[in-house]
Amino acid sequence: MRMGDWESTRDLDDVYREIERLGLEKHAMELDAYGFTVVENMMDADTVQTARQAICDICEQQTGRKPDLKRGEEHPDWRFVPYLMPRHEVFQDIMLDETGLALISYLVGKSAQLFSMGCHFKGPGDGGQIPLHADASLPPPLPSYSAICNINYALTDYTKEAGCLAIVPGSHKLCRQPNPEESALAGTHENPKAVPMEGPAGTAVIWHGNTWHGSYPRSIPGLRLNLAVPYARPFMKVQERYGTELPQSVIDRNSNHPRFRQLAGLEDSYGWKEEGPRFLDQVNGGYKAEFRNREAGKGHYA
Repeated sequence: MRMGDWESTRDLDDVYREIERLGLEKHAMELDAYGFTVVENMMDADTVQTARQAICDICEQQTGRKPDLKRGEEHPDWRFVPYLMPRHEVFQDIMLDETGLALISYLVGKSAQLFSMGCHFKGPGDGGQIPLHADASLPPPLPSYSAICNINYALTDYTKEAGCLAIVPGSHKLCRQPNPEESALAGTHENPKAVPMEGPAGTAVIWHGNTWHGSYPRSIPGLRLNLAVPYARPFMKVQERYGTELPQSVIDRNSNHPRFRQLAGLEDSYGWKEEGPRFLDQVNGGYKAEFRNREAGKGHYA
C-alpha cells in the first residue's frame, strides 16, 4: 500500500512524502514511539565551526571575555545566548535545512513558526544543570499531540561529563510536567530514567514538546555549546520577536525559500488593530484574511 495519497490527510500526505524522499521514516517512528530521535551528522564540520565561532563572538561581546573552548574557566556554569537567527547567515541556513524542516513539520505541521533560537553556553561548575522539564508551556494535562518541538544541535562533543542533553524516553505520553522529585539530573535525587544524549559535534536531537529533557552540569574543563531551535504551532506565543521586527536584509536574503516567511512569522494573519481583517473570499466554511506586511499594498493570505 502506498502511503500519503489520501484526500482526508492532504497536508500530512505532503509532509510524509518529504519524510519518504529523505529516508526519515525510522526517525518519524522514533518520534511517535519514544518522543525523540537522534540524527547523526545533521551538520557538517564547516557549519559546526561557523556556528560555534559566531556564538563565541557574540558571547565575547556580551561578557568582555574571550571563550576558551578547552578550559572554559572564564565562563563557569551556563548562560543563554538568545536571538541568534537574524544575527548570522549560518543560523538562517540551519533553520531552513530540509531534514530539520521535514521532522518539525511531522511534529507541529506545515504552519510551524520559529519559537526561538539560542545557545546554552556552558562551562564547568555545579550550576550548569538544567532540570528536566517539558517545553509545552500549557495548562495540564498537556495535549497528546506536539504543540511545540525542539531541535538541539551539538556544536561540541556531547558526553554526560561534558554537560550534555538528557531525555526521558517515552515521557511524552505522560502529558504532564515532571514533579520536583522527577526533575533532578544531579545529586542524590538524579532521575534514573534519564538517558544522556551522547554523540559528536554535528549530531542533532529532535523531540516532541511533551518529552522531558534537561542537561547535566559540566564536570570537566572546557565549554559545551549547542544550538537550541524550538518550533511551535501558530496558536503558541513564540518566545522571540521576528515578523516585521526582522531586518529587511534578512528577509531579502531568504525570500526565495518557500518556508521562510511562515517560519519567521511574516505570514501571520492575526494582530490587526481598528482596521480589522480584510476578508477576501470564503474557503471551506471559513475565510482567507489578508495580512498587511510592512510594504504598503502587498497582502498575504492566512
